[in-house]
Amino acid sequence: MTTYSTVGKPITRVEGSHKVTGDSLYAADIQLPGMLHCKLLRSPHAHARIVGIDASKALALEGVERVITAADLPTFSEKRMSNRGYNLLADDEVVFNGQPVVAVLAETPSIAEEALDLIDIEYEELPAVLDALAAMEDGSPLARKPIMEIDRSEAKGHVSVDVKEERSDKPSNIASQAKFSRGDIDQGIAEADCIVENTWRSAMMHQGYIEPHSTVADFDAASGELTIWSATQGQFFVRDQISNMLRIPETKIRVIGMELGGGFGGKIFLTQTLTAVLAKIAGRPVKLIFTRKDDLQGATPSAGCVVELKTGMKKDGSITVIKAKIVYDSGAFPGASAVVGAILLGGYYRFPNLEIETYEVLTNKVSVGAIRAPGAHNVTFAIESQMDMMARELQLDPLEVRMQNAVSEGDAMPTEVKYPRIGMKECLEAVRDSDLWKSRGTKQNGNGKARGVGLAIGGWLGGLQPASAHVELNGDGTVKVLVGANDISGTNTSFAQIAAEELGLPLEMVSVATGDTKTSPFAGMSAGSKTLFTVGRAVKAAAEDARQQLFDIAAERLEANPDDMESFEGEIRVKGSPDKSIPFRRLAGITTGFGALYPPVVGKGSITARKQAPGFTAQVAEVEVDEETGQVTLLNWGIVQDAGFAINPLSVAGQMQGGATQGIGIGLWEEMVYDDEGKLINDGLLDYRMPTALDVPNIATHIVEVPSEEGPYGARGVGEPSIIPGAAAISNAVEDAIGVRVTEAPITPERILRAMGKI
Repeated sequence: MTTYSTVGKPITRVEGSHKVTGDSLYAADIQLPGMLHCKLLRSPHAHARIVGIDASKALALEGVERVITAADLPTFSEKRMSNRGYNLLADDEVVFNGQPVVAVLAETPSIAEEALDLIDIEYEELPAVLDALAAMEDGSPLARKPIMEIDRSEAKGHVSVDVKEERSDKPSNIASQAKFSRGDIDQGIAEADCIVENTWRSAMMHQGYIEPHSTVADFDAASGELTIWSATQGQFFVRDQISNMLRIPETKIRVIGMELGGGFGGKIFLTQTLTAVLAKIAGRPVKLIFTRKDDLQGATPSAGCVVELKTGMKKDGSITVIKAKIVYDSGAFPGASAVVGAILLGGYYRFPNLEIETYEVLTNKVSVGAIRAPGAHNVTFAIESQMDMMARELQLDPLEVRMQNAVSEGDAMPTEVKYPRIGMKECLEAVRDSDLWKSRGTKQNGNGKARGVGLAIGGWLGGLQPASAHVELNGDGTVKVLVGANDISGTNTSFAQIAAEELGLPLEMVSVATGDTKTSPFAGMSAGSKTLFTVGRAVKAAAEDARQQLFDIAAERLEANPDDMESFEGEIRVKGSPDKSIPFRRLAGITTGFGALYPPVVGKGSITARKQAPGFTAQVAEVEVDEETGQVTLLNWGIVQDAGFAINPLSVAGQMQGGATQGIGIGLWEEMVYDDEGKLINDGLLDYRMPTALDVPNIATHIVEVPSEEGPYGARGVGEPSIIPGAAAISNAVEDAIGVRVTEAPITPERILRAMGKI
């Protein structure tokens, strides 16, 4: 096994101190001369026609600069309006409660807020479509105008799949659909000794980031240049989208990705175009900062989902069949990861007979977007619960059943694409050896409370996108790494480790800078568990390039062969002759000083990623269930995950624990609740329940390393898998405790008591 000096070591995040001391700058901190503040008036209805807007009283309020409606905005082609990004403000029809209708620009946020109450809008209410299954029926009213075109550009940043979606040839609430099949379903059912059939429901839920959506825009009319400061996970994606939408050359757009207060896939692209247009109209900088209510009502939460699932298994534990219908509630615009959900539902295990239909359905709810592993937790809740139910009915060990049927390298996904090398079985083996799994069933129940242990696995295919990076030698002998990827999970620390490793430098001699779209090399979205997998490779290539340049210079100075050079502890030296060396500081002097003999050392790395590196996790939950109240208490949690190679084990463990915590929230509490009229009831954090430090037990982490083909040092992405199995693990633990199955997540006390027949 290769021994490394810097990568593979636990390192505290380089920017961590700035965050905890409050020194980090966020988009909301930006203050520009003459800046106006924007507030949005949102629709109180889930579906309605806009009859008229009277903003005269708002315009009369001192401090109000402009009141903007859709009539003041650029006009896009009708087919583009099928997508949320082009609907800056509602025009003639509102399609979800909380959709922005009017923008007020004022001197202060409070004046803009006051002006909202002075605007009169007359609506004609229309039928609201709120249930995704009912929306699919032929007699259902339409949630909105028919979809003409679906833009999947943002979704491709999270995961790369090549599947053709089908569209209905008549007006329908079904935005897209796809079907996967192989083998003979009837034969698979006939061969099974156990058939389990259930309908599984998982709620629409919010990403739960700390910082709401935030953007500042400034348009310079003299130069035609647009500058945007934004909380985004993909500054280059924002630039490209705005350029396409507003027909502004990319060279005239500068997007500055600010420090991000959490994203989890939900902060790619939402408010930037509207803010840019408002700044252009007003001729002054504009700041748009969402409140928490704005964010819950009008951002892009994770889709709700219904899975109708039928599976079969033989007495020997081998699975025979899967037949499924998946329905994702996409809200008012396309955005659900229906295809990915289908691939994962049938992609964890070797199903010889498979038929999966998946649908993306429109309703009059807020349109959805990505959360860590979009679409994955919904289907995993279904298949992982059902795997346990089959094992229980056949009196088989649930872990051994998974080991027996788990996919591995060369096995086919539902798309018939073969898996590369993956570490699912290694994760299961680590769980099998854990104390938490070995001790299941040995602890006593008492005081009307039952204990149970549940297991579930989850996996993510991973995104693919090109990337580039620069590694530069500074004048003092230190090294700067320049990237264009927004750091949301500590990736800059890992980039510093990679550069230090390749250059043989102490970590403190390496700094990492994230430039903006004008100053940095290209990088894709920080999403899809691909940032380290792609940009990390580019950093490694750039460091290797810089190292070779240093070797060439040092070899000439030391009268040696470049192939005989090595880099060690801040100097370049001849192998086997440590006395023949040149320190980095000296090399800096002869490449950056006045009259320097050699050109500056600037290493460049550019890569394209074409092979995915799917990551898997296995998680175990120990719960205690109060059989009188239905209350679930988490006692212990264990997570095993394949990182390929943990460049920074401390960061990897943090990602595992953070994702597991979000999975716990999905399993027990998080749910966006709408009333019968389509209004969001829990639009604040007092009512939208997320896990707190008091709710989360100790989360024990165990990192498995099954190297990927292309990742730096074999690393895989780790951000996505950890969120996926939470609800399923809790569901399995609850049944282990009290012997009943809850088929809807979150698994609330009410749903537990209902399953027990007590209410």
